[in-house]
Amino acid sequence: MVSAMAESNEIWAEAVRTLESDRPFALATVINVRGSTPREIGAKMIVRTDGQAGTIGGGCGEAEVFRKARLMLHEGGGPRLVEVDLTGDFEQDQIGTCGGIMEVLISLWSPVQDLAVAHRLADAAAQSRPAALLTQVDGAARGYPAGAKSFIDPAERIASGTIAGLNAAALEQIRRLTLDAKPELLEVDAAGSVSPAKRINVTAANQIFVDPVTGAQRLIIAGAGHIAQPLATLGAMLGFRVTVIDDRASFANRERFPDADEIIVKPFAAAVDSLKLDRHSYLIAVTRGHAFDEETLRAALRQPGGFIGMIGSRRRVKATLARIERDGVDPRLLEEVHAPIGLDIGADTPEEIAVAIMAEIIRERRTGRRDELNLGSKSGRLRRTA
Repeated sequence: MVSAMAESNEIWAEAVRTLESDRPFALATVINVRGSTPREIGAKMIVRTDGQAGTIGGGCGEAEVFRKARLMLHEGGGPRLVEVDLTGDFEQDQIGTCGGIMEVLISLWSPVQDLAVAHRLADAAAQSRPAALLTQVDGAARGYPAGAKSFIDPAERIASGTIAGLNAAALEQIRRLTLDAKPELLEVDAAGSVSPAKRINVTAANQIFVDPVTGAQRLIIAGAGHIAQPLATLGAMLGFRVTVIDDRASFANRERFPDADEIIVKPFAAAVDSLKLDRHSYLIAVTRGHAFDEETLRAALRQPGGFIGMIGSRRRVKATLARIERDGVDPRLLEEVHAPIGLDIGADTPEEIAVAIMAEIIRERRTGRRDELNLGSKSGRLRRTA
């Protein structure tokens, strides 16, 4: 039976569950792309004898990778490279508008040999800690066979030469890629230095793939009113770990938020202070009043973190940010606040505004792009409380 699509931060938990049930699996990972492809580098899926978890884009290309992965499960052996060519004249309902090439690495994972690595990756993802899987793509490295796997923790010191013959400079480069959550295919030269590999070359001396853990991306909703309910539902649907905050237990409870992973009943600033915000955090202030939104925003800005958004009219948002700046907050931090939050799609109801907010979050997460297509004063006219 095929499972629902799992985001990359969920794949490692699924890997642990599979291996702990004493079942091997094949992991298919996109390690290089050329042209327009349905998934980016680092996309992956687990293939078992009973189906799959995750996706590398669907269609005939994924079906071919799935077929070869299933074959590997029966035959064993080292990793295989599969080129998924989407430039041919395929049916459009199979590949959409994509017309590029994906290079996919398929490697076998064993309950005996690989459970420990899977555990460390799953723990890092669940705790949003920087980490990466380093996989040997070919068998060129002496003493480091094709398919060999290493867990990279940038907080730990790794002795030079212990992984695929890498020197200290190469290990530092891999550490930076891990901290930046940037997957990359690298080529290793005879001196143990690394450089980006433009494409897979089976005759290359040594190629490795750095696959950072994306972390459990969190949607933190400050305020448990009308907008928060569809926001929590959409966030869970999109694979976020959802936290709802409010100082009223009659609003922040399991009956109103069955999809939330965590519900915190505390004053807003205290609740935000209790959370460790990081690059995987998306905090949205949609409280019952502007004073509480400001309280939440001030607390969030005290921590290094990711995405911070606040609902409100342009006039009230401008006044709020001006007050915070006068109190000494770096204007560059305030420029990163998404306010008013939500793309301008003509949203009016709480459900529509939740869609507009999540659309902006998705755009930021996938592209890093910002523009002026925001809700403006319309979001400020929405009644905030239930």
